[in-house]
Amino acid sequence: MTDQPAHTPGHWPQGDAEIDTMLEHGDLERVTPSAEHANLLMSHADGHLEAAEPLIDVHPTSAFPLIYDATRKAMTAILAKQGLRPYARSELGAHKAVQQAIQAQLGRAAGVVRPFGPMRLRRHDTEYPSLDDVPLTSGETRQAFDDATSIVAAMKKLLPRLGPF
Repeated sequence: MTDQPAHTPGHWPQGDAEIDTMLEHGDLERVTPSAEHANLLMSHADGHLEAAEPLIDVHPTSAFPLIYDATRKAMTAILAKQGLRPYARSELGAHKAVQQAIQAQLGRAAGVVRPFGPMRLRRHDTEYPSLDDVPLTSGETRQAFDDATSIVAAMKKLLPRLGPF
């Protein structure tokens, strides 16, 4: 038998070094771990997806922020369960910190959340539009919805396996 460090039951060891670095740099902060808060955020994610779907073909620009927020809240739920949250004044930016923390913890499976990065940038364009921006299409918004649905489902599968960081 090899000498491997024991991990706290429910502790998710993948990405520990990256999370520690994010805590040291002030991109994440420790809070009280809360399954209740995580479940609330997941409930919000589900509600956002439900509200966004009928808007996709009617008004994609209204649907997109709901789709984006569903994804962000589902990933933030993972952090809440672990007793972590993005620091609002992080140099990295709170939303990007969520993305990086989740990607670090998923390791090779991080591809499931990869669409969040482009979605984050596109959401910024819809929230702060310029006359030069290419308008969102129903097709682009439908793809974001499908990606968000996959990310939320993956976070729901991960959530019960987590404990405090």
